[in-house]
Amino acid sequence: MPSTSALNHTAARPSPRPRPRVRIFNVKYSPNLGDGLLSECLEQALVECGADESTCSIDLAARSAYGRGTAGRSALMRMLQSLPPALRRLAVRLPLAVQSRRRWLPHYRAALRDADCVVIGGGNLIADLDLNFPTKLALAIHEAADRGLPVFIYGCGVSSGWSRQGAALLQQALARGAVRQVFLRDERSISLWHDLFGEHAGLPARLVRDPGLLAGERYGLGASQPRPGAVLVGLNVTAPVAVQYHAEHAPQARQLEDWYLNLAETLVARGFRVAVFTNGSPEDRACAARLRSAFETIAPPGQISFPEADTPGELARLISGLGGLIAFRMHAIIASYACRIPFVALDWDPKLASFVHSIDHSEWLVDPASTPAETAASLLAQAMANGIAPNTHARVIAQARYGVESLHTEIARAVKP
Repeated sequence: MPSTSALNHTAARPSPRPRPRVRIFNVKYSPNLGDGLLSECLEQALVECGADESTCSIDLAARSAYGRGTAGRSALMRMLQSLPPALRRLAVRLPLAVQSRRRWLPHYRAALRDADCVVIGGGNLIADLDLNFPTKLALAIHEAADRGLPVFIYGCGVSSGWSRQGAALLQQALARGAVRQVFLRDERSISLWHDLFGEHAGLPARLVRDPGLLAGERYGLGASQPRPGAVLVGLNVTAPVAVQYHAEHAPQARQLEDWYLNLAETLVARGFRVAVFTNGSPEDRACAARLRSAFETIAPPGQISFPEADTPGELARLISGLGGLIAFRMHAIIASYACRIPFVALDWDPKLASFVHSIDHSEWLVDPASTPAETAASLLAQAMANGIAPNTHARVIAQARYGVESLHTEIARAVKP
């Protein structure tokens, strides 16, 4: 029988520290499934590091499920793109104010009721496209500050081109002091953060890998073994209007669509089967659907397919079954790398170039405005022949995992037991 002193010693042991209930602000349920992919990866990685199993994302647009988005998005993008910057900001100001009061803030408040801390996590969220993210991020940070919740920014990208009003919104939110640590996904973002916000708020940024790199682990995927016959390669279509909305020097719509068709024709001529698909944004789906009949005329039946994904897991599994991929969308490329699928990245946004350079594959980055489709097809064949070095890949994935571990360590320090 244990002695009284032993019983007393056992009773005096401190109870285990509770696992922090983390709420992650991002755009998880965007129709662009890449946003959901990185969100699901970050959620699981935090739980595996010790966060509470209730850890989940709060969609900044107050969405609660995956969906295909609205059909009018392309028209809205074209309309805003046609306006001078000052008129664009004026046009969106009232809708943003109405949505803030009626939809976004009530959604944030309800989701934060039992939270221990907040992460603004993943994606190109530190960006000022028509005051959208500055408005939402400021709301989220102010609400967390009002509740006394520590806030961490993790795995995000930072864009240039901020308006004075957008920068002021985020600077005022950061001045609340709720944000404890900032982790960003590339050196360019760190430099922009420092110039725009970090020095002003006293918040230096640390470099981490994008959480989407954990997709292979999150969905239990690896590069599939090619089946007998022609190797399947992916052509991930992004609509010209989306490329033009984000890129400074984008190809014209007809030029880009013809480039896609020439690329598919060249790949088929080289003996590949081609899967034409999208990340899910409605403008991308509409573009792929519009071009489908043209794709079907350039190849024998069965050589070109048109798979669709409706969840991040479906997108990741689709990509993992390819022998190679050509894409604009960053998280299609990230999922490809996560599964050791060679790729050719189509240059359109500095964030994509930053990622490709960070994994030492700048030779796999091309500009479709100046690169013939035949050259891109040859580059993909070469990339597939060379493959992705397993040791380098393992190091990059380990860095992605370590970044989330570092975030959880900071959360544990900030959350009071």
